[in-house]
Amino acid sequence: MDIEVRPLGAADVDAADDVFRDAFSTVLGAGVHRDTELVRTRFRAQHTMTVGAFVDGEVAGSTIVTRWGSVGYLGPLSVRPKLWGQGIGTRLVGAAVDVLDGWGAGHQGLFTFAQSPQHHGFYQRFGFWPRFLTAIMSRPLTGAEPELGWRLSDVAPAHRPALVAGCAAVTDAIHPGLDVRGEIEAVLDQGLGDVVLIGEPDVPRGFAVCHAGPGTEAGSGVAYAKFAAVRPGPGAAQAFESLVAACQGYAAGAGAVRLTLGVNTARHEAYRQLLAAGFRTDSPGITMHRPNESGYDREDVRLLDDWR
Repeated sequence: MDIEVRPLGAADVDAADDVFRDAFSTVLGAGVHRDTELVRTRFRAQHTMTVGAFVDGEVAGSTIVTRWGSVGYLGPLSVRPKLWGQGIGTRLVGAAVDVLDGWGAGHQGLFTFAQSPQHHGFYQRFGFWPRFLTAIMSRPLTGAEPELGWRLSDVAPAHRPALVAGCAAVTDAIHPGLDVRGEIEAVLDQGLGDVVLIGEPDVPRGFAVCHAGPGTEAGSGVAYAKFAAVRPGPGAAQAFESLVAACQGYAAGAGAVRLTLGVNTARHEAYRQLLAAGFRTDSPGITMHRPNESGYDREDVRLLDDWR
């Protein structure tokens, strides 16, 4: 089989989305992604690269590589089910690792099925090693949650760069070089949701990048905190509690009936606070790291993400 691997073009995105939905529906059940959008929205973002595999000129699979400053991750990885076992996934992961290395990402990772030794063994061939579970959690909303903090979309465009730089300072304090400004820009530029901030008006103590509704990574009736973090140090627990409450208020205001988020369980204090706030695990996954180091998965780090 002749497999061509190259960056995906705009004309290939619809086919890549079809393969993505087909592959994950085969494993997880029909309609698992409902009216969410992931392939198209990430393809349009400035901090990602989508790598495609082509067989006989047709899209056979793809993976998305995401750059968060000094941290990078790959996924989701999808291959058309009828072509499983033909080496396409191997070619895609190899190409994705080349992209991560080319970016100089010092800490690399991915999210996969916790219960699948086959997946663990596959990614270990590329130097990724399993670490702690990541819990995909959610809680229902009543609609009466108060609006707390403030929204970046409400800030005058001239004043946004300083606040975005303040968000980058929060993440850099957690892990040197960690930078999710690309996620912030994608949410605002594509109208996917908003960025919730807490703290002083000119110096954020914490922030959350949230998707809401259909056509985003959340889906109808759902808000999704794709990334959230508070500055470490004294008062971090209280700040995290405030940030999670602000996310609930944003979600209710956006018409969501459920708020979803992810947390690596190595961030023990954050995980316990979420349980206390009424969140429960819907599905567990596992993150695999390259090299086999903790990165920012430490007990005292209050940060939400899941690398899906």
